[in-house]
Amino acid sequence: MLTKFRLKMLNREASSPKNKPVEIIEHLNIYNGNVVGDIGSGGGFFTREFSREVGSKGQVYAIDTHQKSLDYIEDDIQKEGIENVQTILANPDRIKLPEKRVDLFLLRNVFHHISNHIEYFQNLKGSLKDNGKIAFIDYNRKKLSFTGIFGHYTSEIVLLDIMKQAGFSLLEKYDFLPDQLFMIFEKGP
Repeated sequence: MLTKFRLKMLNREASSPKNKPVEIIEHLNIYNGNVVGDIGSGGGFFTREFSREVGSKGQVYAIDTHQKSLDYIEDDIQKEGIENVQTILANPDRIKLPEKRVDLFLLRNVFHHISNHIEYFQNLKGSLKDNGKIAFIDYNRKKLSFTGIFGHYTSEIVLLDIMKQAGFSLLEKYDFLPDQLFMIFEKGP
């Protein structure tokens, strides 16, 4: 159950300097006028940050399967006067967006929640511009941790295999996040 308290905690975790949000945003190379999809937007920390990066000519989609999360984000962006964010309630298996509209999708701690990975990302590919990218941040497995015990992680090998089968290739990989992988994929062989 997502409560306001839980969503605030998700934002606090995402914004914590130990999780390097400034470095993450720098490495995503988001520009003024870009269109970004924040899949699994939670409390909306990255949605708000992306909103600043894309500017008034850009667009951010806050995408989540939980209406309470989207309501929280909508309340927040209205208070801040943010006008370039659109919330989208997603089906767990598919996101409906216009064709070739998005420059970048970010999935932070979301990959391990998706079923039918290959089909999901093949469908998502249609919403990406020709040079569009998908970025993943997810926990690496640690056996004696919450993420390891409860399966809240993604191994690099699994991510590489699924994305290859879905028609993507690895563009960039970063190692600066503690306990998490950070990989960016593009359309292609």
